[in-house]
Amino acid sequence: MHIAKSGITGSFASLQAVLGQLADVLAALNDEQYVRQPVGVIDGSFGGHVRHCLDHCESLCRGAASGLIDYDQRERGTPVETSRTAALAAIASIERSLAALDDAALTLPLRVTTLLAGDRAAITSDSSLGRELAFVLSHTVHHYALLAAICRTLGVPTPARFGFAPSTISYLDSPACAR
Repeated sequence: MHIAKSGITGSFASLQAVLGQLADVLAALNDEQYVRQPVGVIDGSFGGHVRHCLDHCESLCRGAASGLIDYDQRERGTPVETSRTAALAAIASIERSLAALDDAALTLPLRVTTLLAGDRAAITSDSSLGRELAFVLSHTVHHYALLAAICRTLGVPTPARFGFAPSTISYLDSPACAR
């Protein structure tokens, strides 16, 4: 089981917990499963989805330091895509960056550049670190749902509620959903 890094508190601990789930799943996969492509109806490899998610997390951490985020400027084909060890090292690096942040940073203003269509110029808009944290969490959980499907196809166990949105978890834990 992945151990939470000390020093990560408040809202940023939510992203660390999600990354911890990924570390647990990485430990359950073997190297061949990590790079297999396609898996069932999903074209991308497990490693490709991991690289994509961690790229967004790294963009968030860099943005906290620079005030600028561009999620579309990612390096593809990195070792994270093909090596579980590289993915775990990237998770540890992200956790170190998150440990330097607290909830006071949530209101930090950011400029975010993104492509809305492949044939148009990127737009740049104002945001905050808190809003971008929410986006990165949502984006990561969305990809975890795909990773969970890959794991089911491969017969690899996942943590309970892996790939579930926070609102779904809240609902499932509520008295309204008591079974």
